[in-house]
Amino acid sequence: MDAEQISLTFIALMAIIGNIASLYCLAKRRVNNYIILCINLSVSAEVQSIFGYLPTLFLDKSSIKPTLLCRLAAFFTTFPSFTSITILTAVAISRMFLLEKPFLSNYGCYRPLFYKIGMVSWIYSLVWAALPLLGFSSYTLEATGSRCSINWTPKRVSDKIFLILLVILMFFLPLIIILVSCFYTARVIHLKLTYFSCTYGKDNIETKRFEKKEKKAVLSFLIMILSFLLCWTPYATIGLLSAFTSLTTPSLLLKIAALLAKLSAAINPLIYCTKDNLFYNLTIAFKLRNVSLIIRSRNRENVNNTFTLKPTPAVSCKSKLTE
Repeated sequence: MDAEQISLTFIALMAIIGNIASLYCLAKRRVNNYIILCINLSVSAEVQSIFGYLPTLFLDKSSIKPTLLCRLAAFFTTFPSFTSITILTAVAISRMFLLEKPFLSNYGCYRPLFYKIGMVSWIYSLVWAALPLLGFSSYTLEATGSRCSINWTPKRVSDKIFLILLVILMFFLPLIIILVSCFYTARVIHLKLTYFSCTYGKDNIETKRFEKKEKKAVLSFLIMILSFLLCWTPYATIGLLSAFTSLTTPSLLLKIAALLAKLSAAINPLIYCTKDNLFYNLTIAFKLRNVSLIIRSRNRENVNNTFTLKPTPAVSCKSKLTE
């Protein structure tokens, strides 16, 4: 295995294990609107890493034409990637919506809406991923010859239109929505913190709670924005340059951009971790469970020792007669 395959194997294993842990943590939480979208996000990353990344390790690099396995691996990489981007955008929009109407955020009537958002995200992404299979662009070998992806060297006008719409709707528009949502959410939390500081003082319990919430929100926003930019900007930039210019991209840059895009499936659990401390809460829950089991076992031993009757020594008849 070369360095690229080793890196891809590491990313795939990290994504599979991380998203399984995320799904387990999310299953332990009370179902709300945010958890519904996060479950969809984790499932899409899991499908992407299992059915998209792992088959790539078994491709024949000496092949000149894209094989069926290569095209299927490209489809199962593209489809969940589009789903993750769409659901991240839906998370950003829903966050602004719930901050605008906070008294409706926990009402059960909004759960069907978020279920529909998840379902529409999958269908919307499936349509975009299936278009190359139907003749609108295609899945073909990359310049490195190690994997298949969307054809970034179009010759037909329809292929160029497809790429332009794809970059706009799957990169620039989600990026703008995520940026606006993050800045809006940070502004709302900062205004609440200022209000509590002026009204109750900096040492008030509510003020400290909102200050802690602001720090956590800023950290999760930074991770969301930076991870999106880090994973998708190099790939989208190289794709646009390859499609609409005559520049020749070095093979090493193509490999790095593709690996960064695949890294998005492994970064999603970090977003959950910083947003709701899921992994930390799960660790604390396991520790408390182990402590409670130890206490119960000790209590049972004490009870058994208390109620166990000790056998009395037998007294012979001769000893009684002598007495």
